[in-house]
Amino acid sequence: MSECEEKPSSASERLRKEYRRHVQTQISHDLVDTIATLEQHQDHLLQLCDQLTLAKKQVTDSASETKATINKVFESFIAAVSEAVDTRRKKLLDEVQQVEEEALGPLEQCGCVLDSRVKETAERVEQGKRLQKHGGVLAKDTVIRFQEEAAAMTSLPEVPALCAVPSVSVDFPSDPSMIEEMQDLIDQAGRVSRMGPVQITNIVEQPGALLVSWEEVDEDVSDDGLEFCFECSNSGANDHHTAVFYTKYVGPDYSFLLRDLKAGESYLLRVASRREGSSTFGPWSLVQSAVTNIPHFRWKKGHSSGWSIADDGRLASKKTSDLEVLHSDGPLLKSGSSVLFKVVSGGVGCSDEGLGLCCQPVTGPEQLLLPGTLFLSAQGCVFLDGISRVTRLPAIQDKSQVSFAVEKVSSTKLRVYIESQEKQVTYEWGVPNAHDGLHFVATFGEPRWKISVH
Repeated sequence: MSECEEKPSSASERLRKEYRRHVQTQISHDLVDTIATLEQHQDHLLQLCDQLTLAKKQVTDSASETKATINKVFESFIAAVSEAVDTRRKKLLDEVQQVEEEALGPLEQCGCVLDSRVKETAERVEQGKRLQKHGGVLAKDTVIRFQEEAAAMTSLPEVPALCAVPSVSVDFPSDPSMIEEMQDLIDQAGRVSRMGPVQITNIVEQPGALLVSWEEVDEDVSDDGLEFCFECSNSGANDHHTAVFYTKYVGPDYSFLLRDLKAGESYLLRVASRREGSSTFGPWSLVQSAVTNIPHFRWKKGHSSGWSIADDGRLASKKTSDLEVLHSDGPLLKSGSSVLFKVVSGGVGCSDEGLGLCCQPVTGPEQLLLPGTLFLSAQGCVFLDGISRVTRLPAIQDKSQVSFAVEKVSSTKLRVYIESQEKQVTYEWGVPNAHDGLHFVATFGEPRWKISVH
């Protein structure tokens, strides 16, 4: 009886031990998961701390820079005003001095004459008094001669009246006063913004390029009559204070395609705006760092013996007179991007020469007039799937620039914009797979043609 009771007891004990192990294991797993969650939460908190530190740094740095700018500008104001005041004061004092000298010169001369005549007259008076003392013994001739000389001295020199000589004064406008006008001008100087009125809002990677968009974020600023200045720095500096920026675009557009970039290289971007008629641009936007990891457009090397490729695949030069088709290095043109052809050198092309797009590589120029191709001849004719279109574009020749921009309409349809010499046409193009990308092609005969792709 005791053996039967012992066996169930041992089994129960094992079950209890297994249960405890299971519970301990589950607790350990839960503890590990909880610790992992807490560590992940800790990482997020540390990232937010870093973000908060950057935010504080942006506020303090921008405030310090702005304070320094305000001090610098107003110090230049003070220096300029002080210099202008000193210059004007000296000019007015010089004018007064000149009037004084010009007026006093004749008066000084007149004074010399008067002094001489007063002295001479006094001497004559003394002479007359001496003669008067000897009146009983003077000869008549002596008295007559004295009287004649005295009579000759009775004429008076000309002295100008007060109304005929300068009375120097200066006039300063007082209604409104110059001080009030200067105060009004100073009150209008400067405008503090919490953030630059225009900011970069979107950056899209393109093949060897970045499509940068911006917009006005200041609600107090109207969009009418605005002009933008977009700048880029590729000096390698991470700090925008030491970076060297170059102007890439000035105009009314709210976006710009920054081309000819190196894949994987970081670029610093900024934009500013100004009102129409203003000579200077306002505050810069926040500097954005961007990179494109999509390699730039390039021609396919070794595909055609009639073409030589240079400039890291960008430049194609015709070597022979054979009419051969040069392809891109794969279906590189995707929807949402554009390709720009620059004719570095060329001549007068024929109807079977030109630039275009195709769904699949072609073997000869005649296949550029078949379905699955969009061809712009050197004479400006457009062929869509081999069908000639009514609209003509300017002829392709030396220094021409032609662009094809592609956007997706549906899974089997693209919208293509062709622009040549500032004239543009748009076509809806049905293609088998709009997301696969297109090949861009060029075909020219004479060796003088050089086509650069961007």
